[in-house]
Amino acid sequence: MLKIECCGLTSTQTKQIIDKAFPSQVETLVDPDMIAARLVKKGDVDFYLGSCLTGGGGSLATAIMVLGYGNCLTVSKQGKCPSAQEIRHMIYAGNHKAFGYVKDHTEMLVPPLVQALIDKSEGKPE
Repeated sequence: MLKIECCGLTSTQTKQIIDKAFPSQVETLVDPDMIAARLVKKGDVDFYLGSCLTGGGGSLATAIMVLGYGNCLTVSKQGKCPSAQEIRHMIYAGNHKAFGYVKDHTEMLVPPLVQALIDKSEGKPE
């Protein structure tokens, strides 16, 4: 079972979406950004999802500081919410641990993002 930290402006909403869509596949936590990033770094949690106004600042900035830029990915930016296929490609193209997205994209973006993380962790092909 994957463990995912839900952070940022829509942390509660993100948790609710994941808990409803993936009840037996993902354990969700809601912690402050710094605590969440440190838990990911220690290996106690698998992934960090952070929402903010821009997708690449705010919540993701803490993850970048703790985990390093190469372990973090901006999934969406203002004015551009990627398709489920684009999200899946982004997940499979790297080994990122933290993901940032625009808060307004939460409902559309979180389900395909989490599904891709689950599939990749289970070794399913892209």
